[in-house]
Amino acid sequence: MIEEARLASGLGQSELAALAGTSQPTLSAYERGKKMPGLAVAERIANAAGWNIALQPRVSFTEHPAPEGFRFPFTVPDRLWRLEAPACFRTITFFDLVDEDNNKYWWDLSIRADRKLVYERLLTYGDEASLRLYLDAALLIDLWPEMDVPEPMRTHWAAVIEATMQAPIPSEHELARRGEDTRRTAVDVVNHATP
Repeated sequence: MIEEARLASGLGQSELAALAGTSQPTLSAYERGKKMPGLAVAERIANAAGWNIALQPRVSFTEHPAPEGFRFPFTVPDRLWRLEAPACFRTITFFDLVDEDNNKYWWDLSIRADRKLVYERLLTYGDEASLRLYLDAALLIDLWPEMDVPEPMRTHWAAVIEATMQAPIPSEHELARRGEDTRRTAVDVVNHATP
């Protein structure tokens, strides 16, 4: 995680170590798994790289046997997740959508009609990897009333969508805390490290 944050920020080990108030050899040991930083240290390093450490819900998937008339099993998660904006609006190659009367190979997920077709296929035939890669909760919920998903897939997915819609909404105070920017500037890190 530390190396990923450093690389995404375009920093070298020495640069990040200086910003985070640690040494380059220590940072290198963290990245190679030779040493394990505590949560506070990992957060300090991530913040210095311009990133926050956040909890992500763990999603479990259940593969259901192929219903009568279908050749493949279908997969349903126990909860929905969000994708980052660039990922959920990318253009993809999705060969499962190609049939005799359709010669289209590229699907632009920023176009609602394309996204609807891709999501319908994902919910019907998608495996865990494809679902994680292309499916976004908010976009799915927005399309759901228009989607043509066969039974029994529709019933299983409807339960997940309904559970998402019925989940408690955090208070304004909780939402405000989540939105706090806890990243530190180099000056903050230096001031923090100075006794």
